[in-house]
Amino acid sequence: MLIVGVAASIKIALANVILGIAGLVWLAALARGSARRPHAAILVPIAAYAIVSVLSAVFSADPCHSITELADLLTLALVPMTISLFNQERWDRLLRLIAPVLAVSAIIGLVQFALSGDPLQHRMRGLATHYMTFSGWTLVVTLLLLGDVFFTSDRRRLLWTLPVAALGVSTLLLGFTRGAWIGLAAGMLLAVSVGRPRALVLLPFVVSVLYLAFPQPVLKRAATTFDLRDTATRERLEMFDSGIGMALKNPILGLGPGLVQPAYNDYRKGGSPKKIPHLHNNAIQIAAERGVAGLLTYLIILGVFGVHGLRAIQTSPSITRPMLIGCLMAVVGVTTAGFFEYNWGDAEVWIVTLVSLSAPFALARISYRKAA
Repeated sequence: MLIVGVAASIKIALANVILGIAGLVWLAALARGSARRPHAAILVPIAAYAIVSVLSAVFSADPCHSITELADLLTLALVPMTISLFNQERWDRLLRLIAPVLAVSAIIGLVQFALSGDPLQHRMRGLATHYMTFSGWTLVVTLLLLGDVFFTSDRRRLLWTLPVAALGVSTLLLGFTRGAWIGLAAGMLLAVSVGRPRALVLLPFVVSVLYLAFPQPVLKRAATTFDLRDTATRERLEMFDSGIGMALKNPILGLGPGLVQPAYNDYRKGGSPKKIPHLHNNAIQIAAERGVAGLLTYLIILGVFGVHGLRAIQTSPSITRPMLIGCLMAVVGVTTAGFFEYNWGDAEVWIVTLVSLSAPFALARISYRKAA
């Protein structure tokens, strides 16, 4: 049931129901002793992030509003659930179930692209409710599949992983979401660095080929990423400045969960929009909402994951290598995209991100025991 809920995460209402039931079943299994108790280093910073969030809400300027925002913390239960329940067979089952969901969503997105007229004004959103959610979810799942494509020893798997991953990459490129492009590039560069480091010498050649192959609208959109004359780029920088101001005024625990949006006009800089859903940057949003304490726990979560993941790649058997590198690619990709979008707070994206953060702790631990 956990696997079904994660695969359905692009439809968040359905996923929440399934994952809620899965959580209750898991707790009952723990009580009976039929599920192993989760033990992993990442559980400490995850718990710390939850505690900091609660403290931030209690001591915020509007505790009643902030406390209502804490319901999202229930999603963090995916971390111990994944560590407790996952093994190689269940990971394969997740990929086989989530791949067709990505394929359907991508095909719908491509139809939306073909019918849009102006793909920049009417972005594809697939099965998601918003194009940023679509690009973030697609980014994580595509990188998980690419890890399998690049490093599997069973070439028969390419019959289904390769076409679906290609669909994911195509929709990301045609989605005109620059943060997702950068995240995709970061994830794939990591895969080469970790799995095929000698291939890095081909990087200039690959970049040249891609430059010649990409459609002109994609290249023009990419060229505006760091262009201060681009309106969206300039507005994001002004939002970042406003968020830093919030964090500096409330350095320890921040404004409180859910209070960035209502307080934004008090800190708004330059010509940025008067109303925003968030600050379009994971680190700045977390620092503004939860202060230095929240930001530190977020960075520790990523650090613990990175250290464990890299160590596991070196010591685990080859059967888990595609999963480990795929999870590293996914987390690096979505974190890099998080410099341009608050995807840590996007529920659909958060679900697949948390599972990607957790799975290496489940599978690598099993591998260590078998090796011993």
